[in-house]
Amino acid sequence: MAYTGKSFNERIKEIGFIILLVLLFCLIVYELKYFLSSLLGAFTLYMILRKPYKTLIAKGWKNIWAVTVLMVSSFLIIFVVGGIITGAVYLKLKDFNPEIIMNNLQLLHNEINERWGYNIFSEEIIVKGIKRIGSFLPVLLSATGNVVANVVMMIFVLVFMLKDSVPFEKEIENFLPISKDSINLLKKETNNMVISNAIGVPMIMLGQSSVAALAYWFTGAGDPIIWGLLTGFLGLVPIVGTAAIWIPLSANLLIGNHIWQGIVLILWGACVVASIDNVFRMFFLNKYANVHPLTALFGVIAGVNLFGFWGIIFGPLVISGFLLLVKIFNYEFLTNG
Repeated sequence: MAYTGKSFNERIKEIGFIILLVLLFCLIVYELKYFLSSLLGAFTLYMILRKPYKTLIAKGWKNIWAVTVLMVSSFLIIFVVGGIITGAVYLKLKDFNPEIIMNNLQLLHNEINERWGYNIFSEEIIVKGIKRIGSFLPVLLSATGNVVANVVMMIFVLVFMLKDSVPFEKEIENFLPISKDSINLLKKETNNMVISNAIGVPMIMLGQSSVAALAYWFTGAGDPIIWGLLTGFLGLVPIVGTAAIWIPLSANLLIGNHIWQGIVLILWGACVVASIDNVFRMFFLNKYANVHPLTALFGVIAGVNLFGFWGIIFGPLVISGFLLLVKIFNYEFLTNG
């Protein structure tokens, strides 16, 4: 069907207006990039606290008291629990030499090469690995300097989102150019996505880090906090996973004639550490939205570069959000188009 001159002009105006909106949106995001993690954090906490807030209101609580109780609880958890964990990690990582990892792998490589003649990896891979890890750790710690400012801003934004939650959600629905069915799907999927990413992924990492750190401390394989933390990160990598840490550490114990410690660490890693991911997904993530390992992996990589330490949570959330929008677009404009 051919467009008339008027309809063609209207289409040009529509496209021009969309381009203007996109440019202004990019400008706003760029200017607020320092507090981007605060805004994402406020939205994440809002989705988590939204149901408890409505429950308190339904029980007859006044709006101000419901918001106050939830905000104080969130504030204490973030600053007390989060502060202790972040502080411990920062104190350990700030002086951590990434060459230690490659030295352990080099020791394992040399031993295997001398005994059986197998060349696992080249010297070039070791050098590149040290550079990659060395550049990753500073990025991971880059957000620690502005944690307080971001948390304060996050709490400030969250107060207004909770206090005016009903008109807040209503206004968002009015602005969205999609059908009611798509809005309901968006709300349901967003809730599941936030719960699975903001709670599920960090809990899996924390669980694997904790049980691995316990084994490293018990067997004397190395610093339990450092190696436990790295084990949690590597748990996001498909196929290789946590074994990339506890297998070389176990081999180093065996090579150093710490036989029973090495055997214990191998058994613990294979039976306990490696099973945390499957167990947690079975009992928690499948109830909401099971995050694909690649989504979690690429989300953490992109998130750490964008948000620093907070990228562990927000990175997978951003990628899952993008996939959700693609799903909504397909449902709204292609399937029903």
